[in-house]
Parts: sequence; C-alpha cells; structure tokens
Amino acid sequence: MKNLLLLLLAFSYCSIAVAGDKKKPKKMNVLFISVDDLNIHLPSFGYTSVSAPNIEKLKDQGVLFQQAYCQYPVCGPSRASFLTSMYPPQTKIFSNGPHVTDTRPDAVSIGKVFQENGYWVANTGKVYHPNAEDFEWDAKRTLKMKDNDLVLHLKGKFEKEYGPIDNEEKRKAWEVIKKQYQDDDRQGKHALPLPIKDGIPLEDDLNLATFSEWIDEASYGDKPFFIAYGFHKPHVQYTAPQRFFDMYPLDKIHPEEVPIDDWNNKPLIASWKRYEAFEDIYFGLSSMEARKRYMQGYYACISYIDDILGQMVNKLKEKDLWDNTIIVFFSDHGYHMGNHYLYGKVSLYEESAKSPLIIRVPDNKNNGTSVKKTVELIDVYPTVTELIGLSNPTTVEGTSLVSLLKNPEDKNFQKVALTYAKRGKLMGKSIRTDRYRYTQWGEDEDQSELYDYEIDPKEYMNKVNDPDYTDVLKQMRKIYKDKVTEANIIDIKSK
Repeated sequence: MKNLLLLLLAFSYCSIAVAGDKKKPKKMNVLFISVDDLNIHLPSFGYTSVSAPNIEKLKDQGVLFQQAYCQYPVCGPSRASFLTSMYPPQTKIFSNGPHVTDTRPDAVSIGKVFQENGYWVANTGKVYHPNAEDFEWDAKRTLKMKDNDLVLHLKGKFEKEYGPIDNEEKRKAWEVIKKQYQDDDRQGKHALPLPIKDGIPLEDDLNLATFSEWIDEASYGDKPFFIAYGFHKPHVQYTAPQRFFDMYPLDKIHPEEVPIDDWNNKPLIASWKRYEAFEDIYFGLSSMEARKRYMQGYYACISYIDDILGQMVNKLKEKDLWDNTIIVFFSDHGYHMGNHYLYGKVSLYEESAKSPLIIRVPDNKNNGTSVKKTVELIDVYPTVTELIGLSNPTTVEGTSLVSLLKNPEDKNFQKVALTYAKRGKLMGKSIRTDRYRYTQWGEDEDQSELYDYEIDPKEYMNKVNDPDYTDVLKQMRKIYKDKVTEANIIDIKSK
C-alpha cells in the first residue's frame, strides 16, 4: 500500500512538471510580400480586363486598402522608407545609391525587429535594396539565373527559327548572337516586352522554388517565421512566359486616350523623361500601337506573378500554415502606363504614388472588406508589429493600421499621405487627403497642382487657379506645410 501511494505521488509530480514545461503557442508567422513596380491595374481598382485571380482571392480573404501611398516612387528610397517606417528626409535616401545603414545607423528595420524577437527571418527576391540590411538573414535565396532575360528571349527566337541548339554548328551560331546581350539591362535603358518560352525558370520562379523549399523542409524549425518575399516583376524588362502574353491579344487591349490639353495647366517640371526608354513613345502623343505592346508585356507580368502568388498560398495551405500566417502584400510604388503621356515611375500622380495594399490576418472578421481612408506605406511596419505584439523602435514614424483592420470605417483614423520626387536638385512634394491632392515643386507656389478626385479621378483638371477652389487651396497649403515640417524632423525621439 505504501509503495502504491509513493508511485501515485511520483506520477502526480511528473504530471505537474510536464504541464509546467508545456511551450507557449508559437506567435503568428508573417509573409511580407513586396512587388516591384506594380500599379493599380488590377480588377479591384476597376481594371477588369487584367487577370489576377489570386491577388483578388487574397483581397477577398484580407483587407484591401484602396488609398495607400508610397513616400518616394523609386525602389531604393521607397524601400528605405517602408522598411524603417521613416520619411525620406529622415532616412536621407532620395536615390538608389546610398543605404540607410550609412545615412541613419540608428534606424532599425522591420526584419531586424523580428529577428531580435525570436523569429526565423529569411529573404528571397528583392525586398531590401541590395546590401541595405542592418542584420544577417537566417536564410537567403542562393539560386541564380544562368542567362539574363534578354538572352532568354533571344534564345527563344533563335530556336523558333532554327530549331533546338543540338549540334556544334548551331551552338557556335548561338554564341555569336548571344554576345550582343552580355549585359543584363534590368534597369531598362531600353524597355522591352519580352515573352519567354514556357517552362524556363525566371527570377520569380527561383524565388518560388526557394520559398517552397523552406516551407517543405520547415527550415524555420520550432520558431515562427518572418519571410520577406520580393517579386521582381513587373519591373522592366517586361519578361514573362509566353502563355501569359497570349492572355492579352493586342486587339483586345484598349488604352484610354489622354486629352491633348492634359498638360495645358500642369507645370512641366512635373513631367518625367522615362518615356524615352520606350520605343516609338513620345511625350504628348498617345502612340496607341506602341502603348498596347507595353501594356501587353506589363499585364503579362502581372498575371505571371499572380500565378506564383497562388502557388505560394497553396503551399501554405498544404503545410497547414495558412491559418497561422499573416500576409502583407503591396508594391513599393505605382507605375505609369501612358496616362499623362508618362511611363514608369518618379511622378507625383496617382498611378505612380499609389500602391495596392492588402493585409490578411487569419480570422479577422472584416476580411473581404475595403478601407477607403488614406494611408502610407510607412504604416505597414507598425501595423505588423502591433499584430504580433512587438514593441517598435523609437525611430518608427508610421501609424498602425490595426484600428482599420478592426473597423474599416474607423472615424477616429485620419491621415495625410506625403510623397516626394526630385527633378535634379528641385524637390517636389505632394500630399494626399481622402479627397484632394496638392503638389508643389520647390518653394514656388506657382509650380503647384490641386486635384479633386471626387470630380476628376484621372487628374486632368488642375484647380490651383480655379476661384471656386480658393478655400480648398488655402486649406491644403496649410496641411502641406504642417505635414512637410513634421516629416523634416530628423530626431524623431524629440517629437
């Protein structure tokens, strides 16, 4: 009897000890997806001829922010901004050259915050601008493309004309032709739509392969993961497998005509010469046939990355990670496809400054709804950290959007978005409220623009000199000065 009692006591002790050793449930995983140069040409924004079913599904399973704006419409400055949650004057980054680690060594990027809080952090694709990290990833993509996009496109043409490169004669001929594209013109000095033979892995396919490997092998171990995933497309060149080009026959693409007087009352300093990289494109001319070719390539790239996004989501579901993973999906900035006769980015108009932003939190009762309030990309950082329950560094300037995830019509949330763009040494600054945009180039108020999106969503009518907008202009200029002053404060801790 005594031995039985001791045995029961020992069993009871072990049970208590095991219960006490139970691990806390893992925190939510985070899949942080940024897209390079994706504009709002998506069904959610009225472009129903563009096929992006997986982006649409993600929107239906998350919250779409219809008015999210970047802080600088160029890759480097924008990424420096949203990865640190600071405005460009605070990061001191206004071009693709310098890194925040040099200009603001006190800034702490979002990846570092997650790593310091016990997350397994990994990166595949372009999220941080190259060599701009303030920490070392636990894992990075190591797969490389054998040939660049231009070579792959040319190889497809060669094989279409001469057949497979399967003998010495063809190999020698191909090597001679290949040499003209030894340099990989990914910055698009000459922008080109480039269909690639189906089945050949491109940059974004390699990103997917790396992501799938991490998920299949549970490389994160027993830690929650923060995976920064950067889509390369639709950045130039407009490279995608042929089947995605086939989705957009040229005779089915109908670009909207730009009014011939679009620039009659706009300051010319607001224009941008990026169109010079596009064949047969001229400022002030619609060039419809050329525009169709570029839209075909751009849309093919959108459908291409959309297809990959669908595979990523399926992989998460396959490994039972979908219900425990927060997904953030957005672009570093927008992109012109001929509106205002402009192509590319670096403007302060809607199609350049606006980014499609989707935040998907499992079991959020408001998933499937949209937020129409104005927000900034610097708000993504503090939103994600709040969702996880992490503290922000003191340098974080953005505003958490969690209140809007809980209530998309939160009347207490009011924000003005601020975007910068340079023309040489002259700085343009633009503010966006829920209804209006005011833009000023330098300190000269004569070089300014005012748009009312309630009556002019395409920004054709600059209302700066319209007497009916005198009071609106006065109010917007005051908001502009206050917002610019706020963003110019370098020592954020003193605010």
